[in-house]
Amino acid sequence: GFYLSTRPGREKLSPMLSSAYTTFLHTQTGQRFIYDTGSRPTPKALAQTLLPKDMMAKLIVCLVVDFVGSSSYLLPGVGEVFDVAWAPTQTILIAAMFDHVSPNLKYVSFVEEILPFTDFIPSATYGWVREFGPVILGESGRKIHDLTVAVRGEKEALRETVGIKMA
Repeated sequence: GFYLSTRPGREKLSPMLSSAYTTFLHTQTGQRFIYDTGSRPTPKALAQTLLPKDMMAKLIVCLVVDFVGSSSYLLPGVGEVFDVAWAPTQTILIAAMFDHVSPNLKYVSFVEEILPFTDFIPSATYGWVREFGPVILGESGRKIHDLTVAVRGEKEALRETVGIKMA
């Protein structure tokens, strides 16, 4: 936040932020947010527009969300006050990322973050596993099958080679 308030900071960040700003303006949510074109978008709609959709970028966001939620343990007493502010933010982020996979996760996340001493539960990462776990397991199963087929093929080729030399 402070970096954007200085001229050198704005000059350095401008190339990176201009493409994101342009992309945001071309979405319906961005149009509704910036211009007076009707009702304002909900926080969830804004988050869905800005958050990544691909697997690895979502994982990074999830790890950051869980890290921020768990970092309240670093400042005893003050951290629990931070949790009161962070709980709604985390709930919006999790709802934006995982409502289509696990619609009740946002409630679990809110309760986990607002209750004292429950911040160790990685709600966002759990949502990521719910969304991408089956994909990862499916791909690894196919790779194991492909490897098995390749090994069988190599064994048969070796037998044929040895059989030809012995004959």
